[in-house]
Amino acid sequence: MNHLFPYIERTLLHPGVTIGEQYNALDEVTQLGMAGLTVAPFWVKKFRRELGETHPAVLSTVIGFPFGYQRTEAKQTEIEWALRDGASEIEVVLNTSALFSSTSVWLKIELAKLVALVHAQETFFTVILETSLLDQEQVQKTIKLAADAGADFIKNATGALNVDFSLENAQDFRRLVPKSVGVKIVADNATEPQLEFLVSAGVERLSIRHLPL
Repeated sequence: MNHLFPYIERTLLHPGVTIGEQYNALDEVTQLGMAGLTVAPFWVKKFRRELGETHPAVLSTVIGFPFGYQRTEAKQTEIEWALRDGASEIEVVLNTSALFSSTSVWLKIELAKLVALVHAQETFFTVILETSLLDQEQVQKTIKLAADAGADFIKNATGALNVDFSLENAQDFRRLVPKSVGVKIVADNATEPQLEFLVSAGVERLSIRHLPL
């Protein structure tokens, strides 16, 4: 599956992740030429030192993980520290609690502030949607919201919920996102042929915890 490595992000955000597990993932990223490594904010500074300043692999972290309902100011502070520690990509979890409320103006304002903060540092910005909690209309609405805000990528899930991988749902998500915006799919437990299908369908990043056997 060498041809898939440039699309794969090793994503290590589960509660019990160990330093050893992250080092193993880092070795895979650097030796196999994977797209990048996604770690919790606590680990960004350490793995920036390990990865170095010039390695092409993306070092990504998450903000507002896993449910997105922190105050905007808290997310701004998280982003500032993540950028200072050396993150080269920021993934922000959309506040679904605000989405389910009577107005989404809060979401529009928050995304505008956060995108501006990240892009000012010439860093990629990803919006994470927890699509398993949303109906089709809400998915379409939030994709448009993220795209209009200037997101570089939109991701279909946090990976924190116990949701089975669905190739059909992933394909539908890619179809809904404008071609001008990149797509990340949480593809834990997907088979190699399924990963190949996603890439052929135009998915730019495959977020997985373990490589398929």
